[in-house]
Amino acid sequence: MNPEQHPHTIDPGEEVLTRTDDVEKLRSYLVSIQGKITDLEKSGSLKRKVSRHDSSTLLPAQLTKETVEQKNQEIDDLTEMMMRCLENADVEDFIGLCAKCKENIIGHENGCKALGALYHVNCFVCQKCRDPLVKKPFYHTDGLTYCEKDYLDTLEKCDVCEEHIKERILRAVDKQYHPECFKCTDCSNCLDGVPFTLDATNNVLCVQCYNKKFAYTCAACNSLIVSEDGAETYRIIAMDKDFHVACYKCEVCDTKFTNDEGQGCYPHNARLLCHTHYKEAVAQ
Repeated sequence: MNPEQHPHTIDPGEEVLTRTDDVEKLRSYLVSIQGKITDLEKSGSLKRKVSRHDSSTLLPAQLTKETVEQKNQEIDDLTEMMMRCLENADVEDFIGLCAKCKENIIGHENGCKALGALYHVNCFVCQKCRDPLVKKPFYHTDGLTYCEKDYLDTLEKCDVCEEHIKERILRAVDKQYHPECFKCTDCSNCLDGVPFTLDATNNVLCVQCYNKKFAYTCAACNSLIVSEDGAETYRIIAMDKDFHVACYKCEVCDTKFTNDEGQGCYPHNARLLCHTHYKEAVAQ
C-alpha cells in the first residue's frame, strides 16, 4: 500500500444488509443526524458563511476559510436531510433518504445500508459494471465502490505468482511483487528490505549468494574479496592471482607493499617477497 509500496491496504466492505427500520429506528436515525450537526458546530465551524473578502472574521487557528465553508456545507446537508426525513416520517414504508441520489427510499425491498449510510438498491452499485452490491462483498477506495471482481481487476499482479497484489506492493527491477514473493534465486530467502543485486542474466540474488558465485578469492587467506559494511572493495592482482589489499604483503616479514621505490613486491618461486627477503632468497 507502499506498495511504491504504494506501500497501500484495502479491506473488503461489510455485507450490505436490507434495511427494515420501523418508526422508532427512524427517530433514532434522525437523532443521530442531529448529533452530527451538534458535533460540527462544537468543532469550531461557523454557521455564517465566510466571504472570501471578509478579513475581519476571527477563526480558530486550525481552521481555514475553505474548512469552514466545507463544514458549513456539511451542516446544511445534514439539516436538509433531517428536515426531509421529518417531513416524510408519516409516509407509508418511508425508509430514509438515499445518500447518492438524495431521493426518498420507499419500501424495505428498495433500500439498503452500507458504509454508514442508506441507499436505493439500484444506487449502491459497482462503479465499473454497475451491478447492485446488495448482500455481496465490495471494496471502497478513493470514494468509489467496486464489486470484488472489478476491484481485483484494478490491482497489479505479482511478477512471480501472477496473483493480484491486495495489500503492500514491493517494486524492484521495474517489476512488482508481493513482498513475500521477492526472493533470492539461489537460496530462496526473502529479500524484502534486504540488499540484493543482479547477475549478468538479471537473476535476483542476495549479496551472500552473489559473492559466493562471483566474488574473487584471495590467494593469501583463501577468503572471498567482498565489501564490508557497504564500503567500496578493492583487489590486487599479482602473479595472475587475486589478493585483499591487506593480504598483499611479504610472506616472510608481513611488510605491506607500496608503490615507493624499493617497497614493492618482488615475486620469487610463486611467493610474494619484499626487496630484502627477495635478495636473501635469490642468494640461497
